[in-house]
Amino acid sequence: MAASTFLQKNTQTGKTTRQSVLNWQNILFVLVTLALLAIGIWMRIHKLYLPFDRDSYDEGVYWQSLRAMSGGHALYQQIFYSQPPFFLFSIFPTFMLLGQTLSAARLGMALVSLFGLAGAFLLGKAVSGRVGAIAALLLLIMDPLYLRESQTIQAEAPSAALSMLAVGLIYLWWERPDDVVGLCLAVLSAIALALGILSKLLAVSALVPVGLLMLARIWHIWQQAPEKRLKHASSLIAGIIAFIITFALLILPFAGSFQQFWQGVVTFHTTAGSVLKASSSGNLKVIGRMLISLTSLAALYGTIVALLRRDWRVLPLLAWFLATALILWRQVPLLSHHMVALVPPLIALAAIGIGPLPDISTDIKSVMRPRTILPLVGLLLILIASIQGGSNILQYYHAQQNTNDVLIPQQNKVIKDLQSVTQPDQLVVTDAQFITALANRSTPPELVDTSSVRIATGYVTFQQLVQVTEQPQVHAVLFYTGRLAREIPAFHTWVSQHFHLLKRYSSGKELWVKI
Repeated sequence: MAASTFLQKNTQTGKTTRQSVLNWQNILFVLVTLALLAIGIWMRIHKLYLPFDRDSYDEGVYWQSLRAMSGGHALYQQIFYSQPPFFLFSIFPTFMLLGQTLSAARLGMALVSLFGLAGAFLLGKAVSGRVGAIAALLLLIMDPLYLRESQTIQAEAPSAALSMLAVGLIYLWWERPDDVVGLCLAVLSAIALALGILSKLLAVSALVPVGLLMLARIWHIWQQAPEKRLKHASSLIAGIIAFIITFALLILPFAGSFQQFWQGVVTFHTTAGSVLKASSSGNLKVIGRMLISLTSLAALYGTIVALLRRDWRVLPLLAWFLATALILWRQVPLLSHHMVALVPPLIALAAIGIGPLPDISTDIKSVMRPRTILPLVGLLLILIASIQGGSNILQYYHAQQNTNDVLIPQQNKVIKDLQSVTQPDQLVVTDAQFITALANRSTPPELVDTSSVRIATGYVTFQQLVQVTEQPQVHAVLFYTGRLAREIPAFHTWVSQHFHLLKRYSSGKELWVKI
């Protein structure tokens, strides 16, 4: 057999035919895929460096957490951290290798987000062939929310990316679960799923489609002769073991501080859910706004077409979407960046509606048949949604630049003052972690997060603030966002008695230095 050909079995006729690897369809498929990936990478690098907090608060928290890690402080011990460990672990190497800068941390985010593009491609390929792979990849690349989170230091994008990769791999595994490739797919899917959950617990919803496919596979195995069951279950068992090992490797290092780990990752969020329960009344509106989009319309259409086609593979994807929506409905507080968790199941549902397009080259009349028209309509909806997404992305870039132009002059004054009155090894207590990091100054590791949620839940108290601020390494206090001065006014009073007011920038924005 020539190197440029391979044998392909027709699933309808059962006949094996010789196919050319270098035919025009294969070349076009590869070129389009590479072009889309190049565009996706460029979009993530474009304006990545803009020096302002894209989320108005969280980026500063995680940037200061990375700085504390680089200083030798441990997560869940000295460093307060409210997410599972893999998110910071995944971007820490890039952060350290490229100079501990904002761009270095964001580049780590952009790189991890590429796993989501791979997941969209594989999932689209598994459920709808090559056209589905391209369509799902295009839809994710042109999703403005996923792009924004790919450029923002937050746990949501890695969680969503690894979830989509896990589901894409498990659908490929379902097609060939018994050979060596199937075993590798099961193991890789399990690792991606574990890492997604260990980035942010929102990814636990991806257990639903993975679990349903596993249960369906167990049912198939049970139909086999008893002596053959273990052989057919080998990839399934390997995947479960890989999931457990991955979890263990990332959790066991914190065995000595498991209580602090549990308090930060679980108890902190359940407490926030109780204290801020009243805010959950608006969750349905937040989710509803997310679902009023062309991507959601394409997902709805894809679900209906798949059900009409009796393609049962849509059921795990539909269950994934519903499970994610339920988790978000229960999330307190629910913020706009959490909505990125819905992007992977919506794209998966849109892609499955395309289905493998029939070959119309030999019978032009087949174009008018429902089995051709329905997938083409789904493809058209995806293209329209991608065009709208591209338009929104242009607006996003424009808004980012405008925000940068407005904020930079204000920030530069504070940065200059911080650098003039503190040394790099001195600490700053603040509710403006991002600006402090821009000045190349760190916060105490216990106070990398002084959010309103942490204050409301009692995870930051007046006594703790005083105790930390009295440390000799702390040389300045910066009140900037209003969180500390407004929500713990006693601390502002205490600072006014023990520190000297250096600058008052505007109401509530003050820089104090140790007397």
